Amino acid sequence: MSTITLSKESHNDPSKFRASYENERIALGLTAGKPTNSSLPTIHSSSKIAIIGAGFGGIGAAIKTIKEFKETDFVIFEKHDNFGGTWWANTYPGCASDIPAIWYSFSYALTTNWSRVQPPQYEMEEYLLRIVDEHKLREKARLKTSVDKCEYNESTGLWTLYSHDLGTGQKIEHTCKVIVSCRGGLVHPRDLEAPGLENFGGKYMHSAVWDHSIDFKGKDVVVVGNGCSAVQIVPTLLDDPQYNVGSLTQVFRSKHYIMPPVPPFLLKLYHLVSFNFYGMMFVRSSLTERSVNYIHSTAPKKYWDMLIPSFKVGCKRMILDYRYVPTLSNQRLELAYSGIKEVVKDGVVLDDGRFVKADIIVACTGYDLSRSAQMPVTTTTGISVSDLWQKEGTSAYRTILVKDVPNLFVIGGPNSGTGHSSVIMTLENAVDYYVKVAKPVIKGQKKSVVVKSQAYDNWRVTIQNELKKSVFGTKFGGCVSWYSNEKENPTAFAWSQVYFWYMTHFPNYRDLIYENYKKKID
Repeated sequence: MSTITLSKESHNDPSKFRASYENERIALGLTAGKPTNSSLPTIHSSSKIAIIGAGFGGIGAAIKTIKEFKETDFVIFEKHDNFGGTWWANTYPGCASDIPAIWYSFSYALTTNWSRVQPPQYEMEEYLLRIVDEHKLREKARLKTSVDKCEYNESTGLWTLYSHDLGTGQKIEHTCKVIVSCRGGLVHPRDLEAPGLENFGGKYMHSAVWDHSIDFKGKDVVVVGNGCSAVQIVPTLLDDPQYNVGSLTQVFRSKHYIMPPVPPFLLKLYHLVSFNFYGMMFVRSSLTERSVNYIHSTAPKKYWDMLIPSFKVGCKRMILDYRYVPTLSNQRLELAYSGIKEVVKDGVVLDDGRFVKADIIVACTGYDLSRSAQMPVTTTTGISVSDLWQKEGTSAYRTILVKDVPNLFVIGGPNSGTGHSSVIMTLENAVDYYVKVAKPVIKGQKKSVVVKSQAYDNWRVTIQNELKKSVFGTKFGGCVSWYSNEKENPTAFAWSQVYFWYMTHFPNYRDLIYENYKKKID
Protein backbone atom coordinates (compact mmCIF):
# COMPACT_ATOMS: atom_id res chain seq x y z
CA MET A 1 0.00 0.00 0.00
CA SER A 2 1.21 3.49 -0.81
CA THR A 3 -0.02 7.04 -0.53
CA ILE A 4 -0.10 9.73 -3.17
CA THR A 5 0.34 13.47 -2.71
CA LEU A 6 -1.11 15.35 -5.66
CA SER A 7 0.70 18.34 -7.11
CA LYS A 8 -2.68 19.97 -7.96
CA GLU A 9 -1.34 20.95 -11.38
CA SER A 10 -4.78 20.06 -12.71
CA HIS A 11 -6.20 23.08 -10.90
CA ASN A 12 -3.90 25.39 -12.86
CA ASP A 13 -4.91 24.02 -16.25
CA PRO A 14 -7.90 21.63 -16.17
CA SER A 15 -7.91 21.41 -19.98
CA LYS A 16 -4.82 19.16 -19.87
CA PHE A 17 -6.79 16.64 -17.85
CA ARG A 18 -9.83 16.15 -20.03
CA ALA A 19 -10.74 14.78 -23.44
CA SER A 20 -11.24 17.27 -26.23
CA TYR A 21 -14.74 17.61 -27.63
CA GLU A 22 -13.65 16.33 -31.04
CA ASN A 23 -11.79 13.29 -29.72
CA GLU A 24 -14.64 12.40 -27.39
CA ARG A 25 -17.13 12.41 -30.26
CA ILE A 26 -14.83 10.16 -32.29
CA ALA A 27 -14.31 7.77 -29.38
CA LEU A 28 -18.08 7.43 -28.88
CA GLY A 29 -18.78 7.04 -32.58
CA LEU A 30 -20.77 10.29 -32.74
CA THR A 31 -18.33 11.61 -35.33
CA ALA A 32 -16.72 9.17 -37.73
CA GLY A 33 -13.07 8.53 -37.11
CA LYS A 34 -10.85 7.20 -39.83
CA PRO A 35 -12.65 4.22 -41.41
CA THR A 36 -10.89 0.88 -41.57
CA ASN A 37 -8.13 1.35 -44.12
CA SER A 38 -7.42 -1.88 -45.99
CA SER A 39 -4.63 -0.25 -47.97
CA LEU A 40 -2.47 -0.18 -44.84
CA PRO A 41 -0.86 -3.44 -43.70
CA THR A 42 -2.67 -5.14 -40.84
CA ILE A 43 -0.73 -5.00 -37.59
CA HIS A 44 -0.36 -8.43 -35.97
CA SER A 45 0.51 -8.53 -32.29
CA SER A 46 0.10 -10.80 -29.29
CA SER A 47 0.29 -10.97 -25.51
CA LYS A 48 -0.82 -13.30 -22.75
CA ILE A 49 -3.50 -10.87 -21.56
CA ALA A 50 -5.55 -8.17 -23.26
CA ILE A 51 -7.23 -5.56 -21.09
CA ILE A 52 -10.04 -3.62 -22.78
CA GLY A 53 -10.60 -0.22 -21.22
CA ALA A 54 -8.24 2.17 -19.43
CA GLY A 55 -10.45 3.56 -16.70
CA PHE A 56 -10.40 2.56 -13.03
CA GLY A 57 -11.14 -1.09 -13.91
CA GLY A 58 -8.48 -1.40 -16.59
CA ILE A 59 -5.86 0.40 -14.53
CA GLY A 60 -6.64 -1.79 -11.52
CA ALA A 61 -6.51 -4.98 -13.61
CA ALA A 62 -3.13 -4.00 -15.05
CA ILE A 63 -1.63 -3.21 -11.65
CA LYS A 64 -2.85 -6.47 -10.10
CA THR A 65 -1.58 -8.44 -13.12
CA ILE A 66 1.88 -7.01 -12.49
CA LYS A 67 1.79 -7.42 -8.72
CA GLU A 68 0.11 -10.81 -8.38
CA PHE A 69 1.41 -12.63 -11.45
CA LYS A 70 4.70 -10.77 -11.84
CA GLU A 71 3.45 -10.61 -15.41
CA THR A 72 4.08 -7.75 -17.83
CA ASP A 73 2.98 -9.47 -21.04
CA PHE A 74 -0.29 -7.58 -21.46
CA VAL A 75 -1.72 -4.83 -23.65
CA ILE A 76 -4.37 -2.26 -22.68
CA PHE A 77 -6.75 -1.25 -25.47
CA GLU A 78 -8.53 2.10 -25.12
CA LYS A 79 -10.66 4.05 -27.60
CA HIS A 80 -9.92 7.40 -25.93
CA ASP A 81 -6.61 9.18 -26.31
CA ASN A 82 -5.66 8.86 -22.64
CA PHE A 83 -6.22 6.83 -19.50
CA GLY A 84 -9.04 7.66 -17.09
CA GLY A 85 -12.24 6.33 -18.60
CA THR A 86 -15.18 8.40 -17.40
CA TRP A 87 -12.81 10.81 -15.61
CA TRP A 88 -11.13 11.67 -18.89
CA ALA A 89 -14.35 11.69 -20.92
CA ASN A 90 -16.81 13.53 -18.67
CA THR A 91 -15.77 17.16 -18.45
CA TYR A 92 -18.99 19.12 -17.87
CA PRO A 93 -18.85 22.17 -15.55
CA GLY A 94 -18.97 21.11 -11.93
CA CYS A 95 -18.15 17.48 -12.70
CA ALA A 96 -16.92 15.84 -9.50
CA SER A 97 -16.99 12.62 -7.54
CA ASP A 98 -20.52 12.00 -6.28
CA ILE A 99 -19.23 10.18 -3.18
CA PRO A 100 -16.33 11.00 -0.83
CA ALA A 101 -13.03 10.40 -2.63
CA ILE A 102 -11.66 8.31 0.21
CA TRP A 103 -14.05 5.64 -1.10
CA TYR A 104 -13.54 6.55 -4.74
CA SER A 105 -9.88 5.66 -4.91
CA PHE A 106 -7.78 2.51 -4.91
CA SER A 107 -7.28 0.95 -1.48
CA TYR A 108 -3.57 0.57 -2.25
CA ALA A 109 -3.11 4.13 -3.53
CA LEU A 110 -4.76 6.53 -1.10
CA THR A 111 -4.36 10.26 -1.52
CA THR A 112 -3.17 12.52 1.28
CA ASN A 113 -4.38 15.87 -0.05
CA TRP A 114 -7.70 15.84 -1.89
CA SER A 115 -8.81 19.44 -2.34
CA ARG A 116 -12.26 18.62 -0.97
CA VAL A 117 -14.32 15.63 0.14
CA GLN A 118 -15.77 15.19 -3.37
CA PRO A 119 -12.96 16.42 -5.64
CA PRO A 120 -13.49 17.80 -9.16
CA GLN A 121 -13.10 15.78 -12.36
CA TYR A 122 -9.70 17.14 -13.29
CA GLU A 123 -8.28 16.28 -9.87
CA MET A 124 -9.64 12.73 -10.12
CA GLU A 125 -7.99 12.46 -13.53
CA GLU A 126 -4.71 13.79 -12.13
CA TYR A 127 -4.87 11.07 -9.48
CA LEU A 128 -5.38 8.36 -12.09
CA LEU A 129 -2.63 9.62 -14.40
CA ARG A 130 -0.26 9.76 -11.45
CA ILE A 131 -0.92 6.06 -10.79
CA VAL A 132 -0.54 5.24 -14.49
CA ASP A 133 2.88 6.89 -14.58
CA GLU A 134 4.04 5.30 -11.31
CA HIS A 135 3.30 1.84 -12.70
CA LYS A 136 4.59 2.66 -16.20
CA LEU A 137 1.35 1.63 -17.85
CA ARG A 138 1.60 3.98 -20.83
CA GLU A 139 4.08 1.70 -22.55
CA LYS A 140 1.48 -1.08 -22.29
CA ALA A 141 -1.36 0.87 -23.87
CA ARG A 142 -2.72 1.09 -27.39
CA LEU A 143 -4.80 4.29 -27.21
CA LYS A 144 -7.31 5.65 -29.76
CA THR A 145 -8.04 2.06 -30.73
CA SER A 146 -11.51 0.63 -31.23
CA VAL A 147 -11.93 -3.06 -30.40
CA ASP A 148 -14.55 -4.07 -32.96
CA LYS A 149 -14.80 -7.80 -32.34
CA CYS A 150 -13.32 -10.49 -30.08
CA GLU A 151 -13.38 -14.13 -31.15
CA TYR A 152 -12.34 -17.14 -29.09
CA ASN A 153 -10.96 -20.20 -30.86
CA GLU A 154 -11.79 -23.37 -28.92
CA SER A 155 -9.14 -25.38 -30.75
CA THR A 156 -6.20 -23.12 -29.97
CA GLY A 157 -7.51 -21.63 -26.71
CA LEU A 158 -6.64 -18.16 -28.00
CA TRP A 159 -8.60 -14.95 -28.43
CA THR A 160 -8.27 -12.70 -31.46
CA LEU A 161 -9.14 -9.02 -31.04
CA TYR A 162 -10.06 -7.36 -34.31
CA SER A 163 -9.41 -3.64 -33.86
CA HIS A 164 -8.53 -0.49 -35.75
CA ASP A 165 -6.71 2.73 -35.02
CA LEU A 166 -9.19 5.61 -34.84
CA GLY A 167 -6.54 8.03 -36.06
CA THR A 168 -5.28 6.16 -39.12
CA GLY A 169 -7.85 3.45 -39.79
CA GLN A 170 -5.12 0.80 -39.72
CA LYS A 171 -6.40 -2.66 -38.77
CA ILE A 172 -4.95 -4.52 -35.80
CA GLU A 173 -5.31 -8.23 -35.08
CA HIS A 174 -4.15 -9.13 -31.61
CA THR A 175 -4.09 -12.62 -30.09
CA CYS A 176 -4.04 -13.45 -26.39
CA LYS A 177 -4.93 -16.13 -23.87
CA VAL A 178 -7.15 -14.09 -21.58
CA ILE A 179 -9.38 -11.04 -22.06
CA VAL A 180 -10.17 -8.76 -19.12
CA SER A 181 -13.03 -6.55 -20.25
CA CYS A 182 -13.21 -3.27 -18.32
CA ARG A 183 -15.42 -1.34 -20.73
CA GLY A 184 -17.80 0.14 -18.18
CA GLY A 185 -21.53 0.68 -18.48
CA LEU A 186 -21.99 4.45 -18.30
CA VAL A 187 -20.37 5.17 -21.64
CA HIS A 188 -22.84 5.90 -24.44
CA PRO A 189 -24.95 9.02 -23.77
CA ARG A 190 -28.70 8.76 -24.16
CA ASP A 191 -29.79 11.90 -25.96
CA LEU A 192 -32.89 13.90 -25.24
CA GLU A 193 -35.88 12.24 -26.86
CA ALA A 194 -38.21 15.10 -27.67
CA PRO A 195 -40.10 15.92 -30.88
CA GLY A 196 -38.57 18.75 -32.89
CA LEU A 197 -35.07 18.63 -31.44
CA GLU A 198 -33.69 18.69 -34.97
CA ASN A 199 -35.39 22.08 -35.48
CA PHE A 200 -33.70 23.75 -32.51
CA GLY A 201 -31.80 26.83 -33.67
CA GLY A 202 -29.52 27.14 -30.66
CA LYS A 203 -26.81 24.89 -29.25
CA TYR A 204 -27.60 21.41 -27.95
CA MET A 205 -25.26 19.09 -26.04
CA HIS A 206 -25.33 16.08 -23.76
CA SER A 207 -23.59 16.47 -20.42
CA ALA A 208 -21.31 13.53 -21.27
CA VAL A 209 -19.98 15.22 -24.43
CA TRP A 210 -19.33 18.79 -23.35
CA ASP A 211 -18.36 21.46 -25.85
CA HIS A 212 -16.16 23.92 -23.94
CA SER A 213 -16.05 26.30 -26.90
CA ILE A 214 -19.67 27.41 -26.38
CA ASP A 215 -20.17 30.75 -24.64
CA PHE A 216 -22.84 30.53 -21.91
CA LYS A 217 -22.57 34.07 -20.57
CA GLY A 218 -25.92 35.83 -20.49
CA LYS A 219 -27.65 33.01 -22.40
CA ASP A 220 -31.00 31.40 -21.65
CA VAL A 221 -30.31 27.77 -20.81
CA VAL A 222 -32.55 24.75 -20.36
CA VAL A 223 -31.11 21.80 -18.44
CA VAL A 224 -33.08 18.57 -18.82
CA GLY A 225 -32.80 16.08 -15.95
CA ASN A 226 -32.02 16.18 -12.24
CA GLY A 227 -29.63 13.32 -11.54
CA CYS A 228 -26.05 13.57 -10.30
CA SER A 229 -24.78 15.36 -13.43
CA ALA A 230 -27.56 17.95 -13.43
CA VAL A 231 -27.17 18.87 -9.77
CA GLN A 232 -23.48 19.54 -10.41
CA ILE A 233 -24.01 21.46 -13.66
CA VAL A 234 -26.85 23.76 -12.55
CA PRO A 235 -25.05 25.66 -9.74
CA THR A 236 -21.88 25.94 -11.82
CA LEU A 237 -23.65 27.50 -14.80
CA LEU A 238 -25.31 30.00 -12.47
CA ASP A 239 -22.49 30.90 -10.09
CA ASP A 240 -19.20 30.34 -11.93
CA PRO A 241 -18.02 33.59 -13.58
CA GLN A 242 -16.83 31.55 -16.56
CA TYR A 243 -20.48 30.71 -17.38
CA ASN A 244 -22.77 33.17 -15.57
CA VAL A 245 -25.90 32.32 -17.59
CA GLY A 246 -28.70 34.83 -17.98
CA SER A 247 -31.42 32.39 -16.97
CA LEU A 248 -31.64 28.67 -16.32
CA THR A 249 -34.73 26.48 -16.39
CA GLN A 250 -34.30 22.94 -15.14
CA VAL A 251 -36.87 20.58 -16.60
CA PHE A 252 -37.33 17.13 -15.07
CA ARG A 253 -39.92 14.43 -14.45
CA SER A 254 -38.30 12.36 -11.70
CA LYS A 255 -37.28 12.81 -8.10
CA HIS A 256 -34.27 11.77 -6.02
CA TYR A 257 -33.36 11.75 -2.38
CA ILE A 258 -30.88 14.60 -2.13
CA MET A 259 -28.67 14.39 0.93
CA PRO A 260 -26.48 17.01 2.58
CA PRO A 261 -22.83 16.04 3.01
CA VAL A 262 -22.72 12.97 5.26
CA PRO A 263 -21.10 13.68 8.66
CA PRO A 264 -18.65 11.09 10.02
CA PHE A 265 -20.85 10.00 12.91
CA LEU A 266 -23.61 8.92 10.53
CA LEU A 267 -21.17 6.86 8.48
CA LYS A 268 -19.98 5.05 11.61
CA LEU A 269 -23.57 4.50 12.73
CA TYR A 270 -24.49 3.10 9.33
CA HIS A 271 -21.70 0.52 9.44
CA LEU A 272 -22.58 -0.47 13.00
CA VAL A 273 -26.27 -1.16 12.36
CA SER A 274 -26.43 -2.11 8.68
CA PHE A 275 -25.88 -5.84 9.17
CA ASN A 276 -29.45 -6.74 10.16
CA PHE A 277 -32.97 -6.00 8.97
CA TYR A 278 -33.96 -3.68 11.82
CA GLY A 279 -30.69 -1.81 11.56
CA MET A 280 -31.24 -1.24 7.85
CA MET A 281 -34.81 -0.05 8.46
CA PHE A 282 -33.45 2.43 11.01
CA VAL A 283 -30.83 3.66 8.56
CA ARG A 284 -33.43 4.10 5.80
CA SER A 285 -35.74 6.03 8.10
CA SER A 286 -32.86 8.23 9.21
CA LEU A 287 -31.75 8.92 5.64
CA THR A 288 -35.30 9.73 4.53
CA GLU A 289 -35.78 12.15 7.41
CA ARG A 290 -32.40 13.77 6.81
CA SER A 291 -33.11 14.32 3.12
CA VAL A 292 -36.58 15.77 3.74
CA ASN A 293 -35.27 18.06 6.48
CA TYR A 294 -32.49 19.24 4.18
CA ILE A 295 -34.99 20.23 1.47
CA HIS A 296 -37.33 21.89 3.98
CA SER A 297 -34.55 23.90 5.59
CA THR A 298 -32.68 24.92 2.42
CA ALA A 299 -34.90 24.90 -0.69
CA PRO A 300 -37.67 27.41 -1.43
CA LYS A 301 -41.06 26.07 -0.30
CA LYS A 302 -42.49 26.26 -3.82
CA TYR A 303 -40.09 23.48 -4.87
CA TRP A 304 -40.64 21.06 -1.99
CA ASP A 305 -43.22 18.90 -3.75
CA MET A 306 -41.06 18.76 -6.88
CA LEU A 307 -38.01 17.55 -4.97
CA ILE A 308 -39.21 15.18 -2.23
CA PRO A 309 -39.85 11.62 -3.45
CA SER A 310 -42.67 9.37 -2.32
CA PHE A 311 -40.79 6.13 -3.01
CA LYS A 312 -38.49 4.32 -0.58
CA VAL A 313 -34.99 5.66 -0.07
CA GLY A 314 -32.52 3.58 -2.04
CA CYS A 315 -34.88 2.84 -4.92
CA LYS A 316 -32.69 5.24 -6.90
CA ARG A 317 -29.13 6.22 -6.18
CA MET A 318 -29.05 8.95 -3.54
CA ILE A 319 -27.39 12.25 -4.38
CA LEU A 320 -24.86 13.71 -1.97
CA ASP A 321 -25.29 17.42 -2.52
CA TYR A 322 -22.46 19.89 -2.76
CA ARG A 323 -24.18 23.20 -3.56
CA TYR A 324 -27.28 22.43 -5.65
CA VAL A 325 -30.06 22.87 -3.09
CA PRO A 326 -28.74 26.23 -1.79
CA THR A 327 -28.63 27.43 -5.41
CA LEU A 328 -32.38 26.90 -5.80
CA SER A 329 -32.95 30.33 -4.25
CA ASN A 330 -31.17 32.00 -7.18
CA GLN A 331 -33.61 34.35 -8.94
CA ARG A 332 -32.28 33.35 -12.37
CA LEU A 333 -33.26 29.72 -11.80
CA GLU A 334 -36.66 28.10 -12.24
CA LEU A 335 -37.60 24.46 -11.79
CA ALA A 336 -40.19 22.88 -14.07
CA TYR A 337 -41.50 19.49 -12.99
CA SER A 338 -42.68 18.51 -16.44
CA GLY A 339 -41.93 16.66 -19.61
CA ILE A 340 -41.11 18.38 -22.89
CA LYS A 341 -43.95 18.35 -25.42
CA GLU A 342 -41.88 19.83 -28.23
CA VAL A 343 -38.59 21.51 -29.02
CA VAL A 344 -38.97 24.57 -31.25
CA LYS A 345 -36.47 26.85 -32.93
CA ASP A 346 -35.97 29.16 -29.94
CA GLY A 347 -36.84 27.00 -26.97
CA VAL A 348 -39.00 24.21 -25.58
CA VAL A 349 -42.72 23.76 -25.04
CA LEU A 350 -43.59 21.94 -21.82
CA ASP A 351 -46.38 19.40 -21.42
CA ASP A 352 -48.72 22.07 -20.01
CA GLY A 353 -48.14 24.27 -23.09
CA ARG A 354 -45.80 26.70 -21.37
CA PHE A 355 -42.99 28.04 -23.58
CA VAL A 356 -39.44 28.31 -22.22
CA LYS A 357 -36.94 30.32 -24.25
CA ALA A 358 -33.57 28.65 -24.77
CA ASP A 359 -30.34 29.55 -26.49
CA ILE A 360 -28.71 26.35 -25.20
CA ILE A 361 -30.19 22.99 -24.23
CA VAL A 362 -28.16 20.67 -22.01
CA ALA A 363 -29.38 17.07 -21.75
CA CYS A 364 -28.53 15.33 -18.49
CA THR A 365 -30.50 12.31 -19.62
CA GLY A 366 -28.18 9.48 -18.64
CA TYR A 367 -26.71 6.63 -20.64
CA ASP A 368 -27.82 3.89 -23.00
CA LEU A 369 -27.14 0.81 -20.89
CA SER A 370 -28.49 -1.56 -23.54
CA ARG A 371 -25.80 -0.41 -25.96
CA SER A 372 -23.11 -1.10 -23.39
CA ALA A 373 -24.48 -4.63 -23.09
CA GLN A 374 -23.80 -5.29 -26.76
CA MET A 375 -20.44 -6.98 -26.27
CA PRO A 376 -18.80 -7.84 -29.61
CA VAL A 377 -17.67 -11.22 -28.26
CA THR A 378 -18.10 -14.53 -30.14
CA THR A 379 -16.55 -17.99 -30.30
CA THR A 380 -15.73 -20.21 -33.25
CA THR A 381 -18.52 -22.58 -32.14
CA GLY A 382 -21.14 -19.89 -32.72
CA ILE A 383 -21.62 -18.41 -29.25
CA SER A 384 -22.35 -14.68 -29.13
CA VAL A 385 -22.50 -12.84 -25.82
CA SER A 386 -24.81 -10.16 -27.23
CA ASP A 387 -27.20 -12.81 -28.58
CA LEU A 388 -27.08 -14.74 -25.30
CA TRP A 389 -27.91 -11.64 -23.29
CA GLN A 390 -30.67 -10.60 -25.66
CA LYS A 391 -32.26 -14.05 -25.45
CA GLU A 392 -31.82 -14.92 -21.76
CA GLY A 393 -31.15 -11.56 -20.12
CA THR A 394 -27.96 -9.68 -19.33
CA SER A 395 -26.04 -11.59 -16.70
CA ALA A 396 -22.62 -12.87 -15.61
CA TYR A 397 -21.77 -15.44 -12.96
CA ARG A 398 -20.67 -13.57 -9.86
CA THR A 399 -20.88 -10.53 -12.20
CA ILE A 400 -17.68 -11.67 -13.96
CA LEU A 401 -17.96 -14.89 -16.03
CA VAL A 402 -20.21 -15.71 -19.01
CA LYS A 403 -21.19 -19.30 -19.81
CA ASP A 404 -19.77 -20.97 -22.93
CA VAL A 405 -17.15 -18.21 -23.27
CA PRO A 406 -13.78 -19.32 -21.81
CA ASN A 407 -11.01 -17.03 -20.58
CA LEU A 408 -13.20 -13.92 -20.51
CA PHE A 409 -13.41 -11.84 -17.32
CA VAL A 410 -15.89 -8.96 -17.20
CA ILE A 411 -14.87 -6.36 -14.61
CA GLY A 412 -17.78 -4.12 -13.61
CA GLY A 413 -20.08 -6.57 -15.33
CA PRO A 414 -23.83 -7.21 -15.03
CA ASN A 415 -25.27 -6.76 -11.53
CA SER A 416 -22.04 -5.34 -10.13
CA GLY A 417 -23.62 -1.95 -9.37
CA THR A 418 -23.35 -1.15 -5.69
CA GLY A 419 -26.27 1.24 -5.50
CA HIS A 420 -24.94 3.36 -2.63
CA SER A 421 -21.39 2.18 -2.06
CA SER A 422 -18.09 2.56 -3.90
CA VAL A 423 -17.78 1.19 -7.43
CA ILE A 424 -13.99 1.21 -6.98
CA MET A 425 -14.26 -1.30 -4.16
CA THR A 426 -16.41 -3.46 -6.44
CA LEU A 427 -13.90 -3.25 -9.28
CA GLU A 428 -11.03 -4.15 -6.97
CA ASN A 429 -12.89 -7.20 -5.71
CA ALA A 430 -13.74 -8.34 -9.24
CA VAL A 431 -10.10 -7.94 -10.28
CA ASP A 432 -9.07 -10.07 -7.29
CA TYR A 433 -11.43 -12.79 -8.54
CA TYR A 434 -9.85 -12.61 -12.00
CA VAL A 435 -6.40 -12.94 -10.43
CA LYS A 436 -7.39 -16.08 -8.53
CA VAL A 437 -9.37 -17.84 -11.26
CA ALA A 438 -7.19 -16.97 -14.26
CA LYS A 439 -3.90 -17.86 -12.60
CA PRO A 440 -3.59 -21.47 -13.94
CA VAL A 441 -4.31 -20.23 -17.48
CA ILE A 442 -1.90 -17.33 -17.36
CA LYS A 443 0.81 -19.52 -15.83
CA GLY A 444 0.37 -22.00 -18.69
CA GLN A 445 -0.89 -24.82 -16.46
CA LYS A 446 -4.37 -24.90 -18.02
CA LYS A 447 -5.67 -24.13 -21.48
CA SER A 448 -8.88 -22.41 -20.39
CA VAL A 449 -11.41 -21.78 -17.65
CA VAL A 450 -15.16 -21.30 -18.03
CA VAL A 451 -18.14 -21.26 -15.68
CA LYS A 452 -20.46 -24.27 -15.78
CA SER A 453 -23.73 -23.53 -17.57
CA GLN A 454 -25.82 -24.71 -14.62
CA ALA A 455 -23.91 -22.47 -12.20
CA TYR A 456 -24.38 -19.50 -14.54
CA ASP A 457 -28.11 -20.17 -14.92
CA ASN A 458 -28.59 -20.67 -11.17
CA TRP A 459 -26.81 -17.39 -10.48
CA ARG A 460 -28.97 -15.49 -12.98
CA VAL A 461 -32.23 -16.83 -11.54
CA THR A 462 -31.15 -16.42 -7.92
CA ILE A 463 -29.98 -12.83 -8.18
CA GLN A 464 -33.02 -11.72 -10.17
CA ASN A 465 -35.37 -13.31 -7.63
CA GLU A 466 -33.46 -11.64 -4.81
CA LEU A 467 -33.56 -8.25 -6.54
CA LYS A 468 -37.35 -8.44 -6.77
CA LYS A 469 -37.37 -8.25 -2.97
CA SER A 470 -34.92 -5.37 -2.88
CA VAL A 471 -35.46 -1.64 -3.00
CA PHE A 472 -33.54 -1.09 -6.26
CA GLY A 473 -35.96 0.08 -8.93
CA THR A 474 -38.67 -2.43 -8.01
CA LYS A 475 -42.35 -2.41 -7.07
CA PHE A 476 -41.18 -2.77 -3.48
CA GLY A 477 -38.98 0.31 -3.87
CA GLY A 478 -41.80 2.20 -5.54
CA CYS A 479 -39.93 3.87 -8.39
CA VAL A 480 -38.83 3.50 -11.98
CA SER A 481 -35.03 3.40 -12.08
CA TRP A 482 -32.26 2.97 -14.63
CA TYR A 483 -31.20 0.01 -12.52
CA SER A 484 -33.88 -2.15 -14.15
CA ASN A 485 -36.28 -2.64 -17.04
CA GLU A 486 -39.55 -4.52 -17.36
CA LYS A 487 -37.86 -7.93 -17.56
CA GLU A 488 -34.88 -7.76 -15.23
CA ASN A 489 -32.48 -5.73 -13.19
CA PRO A 490 -29.10 -6.18 -14.92
CA THR A 491 -27.40 -3.43 -12.95
CA ALA A 492 -27.62 -3.72 -9.17
CA PHE A 493 -26.01 -6.23 -6.84
CA ALA A 494 -28.55 -7.91 -4.60
CA TRP A 495 -26.52 -8.37 -1.44
CA SER A 496 -23.99 -6.48 0.69
CA GLN A 497 -20.51 -5.51 -0.41
CA VAL A 498 -19.18 -7.68 2.41
CA TYR A 499 -20.71 -10.66 0.63
CA PHE A 500 -19.33 -9.50 -2.72
CA TRP A 501 -15.85 -9.37 -1.16
CA TYR A 502 -16.32 -12.88 0.22
CA MET A 503 -17.49 -14.49 -3.02
CA THR A 504 -14.75 -12.84 -5.09
CA HIS A 505 -11.99 -13.82 -2.68
CA PHE A 506 -13.20 -17.38 -2.18
CA PRO A 507 -14.15 -18.73 -5.62
CA ASN A 508 -16.31 -21.84 -5.76
CA TYR A 509 -14.07 -23.89 -8.02
CA ARG A 510 -16.77 -26.58 -8.30
CA ASP A 511 -18.67 -24.11 -10.49
CA LEU A 512 -15.74 -23.81 -12.90
CA ILE A 513 -14.31 -26.02 -15.62
CA TYR A 514 -10.57 -25.93 -16.30
CA GLU A 515 -9.49 -27.48 -19.59
CA ASN A 516 -6.14 -29.22 -19.82
CA TYR A 517 -3.82 -29.01 -22.79
CA LYS A 518 -4.01 -32.13 -24.94
CA LYS A 519 -0.86 -34.21 -24.77
CA LYS A 520 0.93 -34.67 -28.06
CA ILE A 521 1.29 -38.27 -29.19
CA ASP A 522 4.59 -39.06 -30.90
